[in-house]
Amino acid sequence: MSITFVLATAWMWYKKTENFPLGAKGVRWLLVARGFGGFFGVFGLYYSLLYLPLADATVITFLSPGITCWVCSKLINEPYTRVEMIGTFVSIFEVVFIARPTSLFQAFGGSDAPSTIEGSGEADPGDYANVTPLQRLTAVGIALIGVCGSVVAFTTIRWIGTRAHPLISVNYFSAWCTLVSCIMMAFLPGVGFLFPADLKEWGYLIFLGLCGFIMQFLLAAGLSYEKSSRATNMTYTQMLFALTFDKLVFGHTPGVLSIIGSSLILGSAIVVAMQRVSGEKNERAGGHRALGDEESQQGLLGSTSYRTIGEDHDRLPVQEAR
Repeated sequence: MSITFVLATAWMWYKKTENFPLGAKGVRWLLVARGFGGFFGVFGLYYSLLYLPLADATVITFLSPGITCWVCSKLINEPYTRVEMIGTFVSIFEVVFIARPTSLFQAFGGSDAPSTIEGSGEADPGDYANVTPLQRLTAVGIALIGVCGSVVAFTTIRWIGTRAHPLISVNYFSAWCTLVSCIMMAFLPGVGFLFPADLKEWGYLIFLGLCGFIMQFLLAAGLSYEKSSRATNMTYTQMLFALTFDKLVFGHTPGVLSIIGSSLILGSAIVVAMQRVSGEKNERAGGHRALGDEESQQGLLGSTSYRTIGEDHDRLPVQEAR
């Protein structure tokens, strides 16, 4: 986050971005809420990974896009059509089948049910065998707090819209995370500062910071400029990239359920996007037809008034002749 903050600040200073660094006065409270919510979204995810398998934490995290669409429809009156709602539920359902959380599949399929993405060669239950029910319940609760934080972050970005540059929003988020993390590492017992050990680890860290900067900027820009649930639903396509790079980088082949789930997520995203595009085309076509009808009516009125004036003009000489 500190790398993201430095890169965003340097870019906006170089480009002389308007209202840099705090943003316009009317949206500063929304920017603060965006940073606050974003921090809890990240904290909820990483804390839950201490006591929950990655699959379980992933499924909980992916509740936030669907909730965001509903909240935006209530708070800022954004459209949330039935097709988008169905697409959201289909995406959540397929994320469950791709991640296959341990708790859910053991409850319905016994202890032999898979707990990670098929082909990964790793089993979560062995790694989390010593987790107590209280720790697991606490992790789920904090993960849900993280979902609420992500919903606040997404909603405030949509609420801000184009009133603030996307990098200003990214700066608030990265500054919150950097500040709180440094304070907690300094004061929490048993938690200290840990730096990379060699150049290779420094390279990984810098590359991670660069990718995080690009991701945060594109996410903020997409949610700011696209005033519909389509942009939020696009976040479900992360599962497609996760499975693809899992194969390319680590050599893990996804199973049949993962491939089917990815296909349905991609199909839902395409249907939602095409539904919005067709709706916008119909609105534009309806606007053109309405404009044409109005011009036609004005033309008819103009021609009628012209004939009336002409008729009066023709009758006037006849009356004078009499």
